[in-house]
Amino acid sequence: MKAAMAIPSDREKVFRAWAHSLCTNDLDGYLSCFAEDIYLEDLALESVVQSKEQLRTDVVKWFDAFHDEELTLEGYLEGSDGEIGTKWTLSATVVGHFPRLTENAVMGRRFTKRGLSVFTFSPDGLFQRETSYWSLNTIIRQIT
Repeated sequence: MKAAMAIPSDREKVFRAWAHSLCTNDLDGYLSCFAEDIYLEDLALESVVQSKEQLRTDVVKWFDAFHDEELTLEGYLEGSDGEIGTKWTLSATVVGHFPRLTENAVMGRRFTKRGLSVFTFSPDGLFQRETSYWSLNTIIRQIT
């Protein structure tokens, strides 16, 4: 991947909508960033999502478990095949249960995690594939 100073504005718009919807717990806004035919892989949680219905279920669980999210996008990398990666930092407060993450969490604790997500886009300009990398242990140390 080569470092990119800027990405196409239509791609930037999808990234910004994704980040904003996560921070505002806007389920419909979040889902609107993704194509119907998706494959999302979260390596830390060892999970794969392959349908919008499954994504909706998982995002509802996330929104029920975490509030006051702050997601900062820290730049982009653009690949030769059109994939775009973004480094990010996410902070949130634990208010409920999320599988594999909050089993021993102290409610009200705040965490910050850094990660990298690589996206490919559908022909209509929405996220179609995502692979995310971050440290599960970093969050667990902060919330237990």
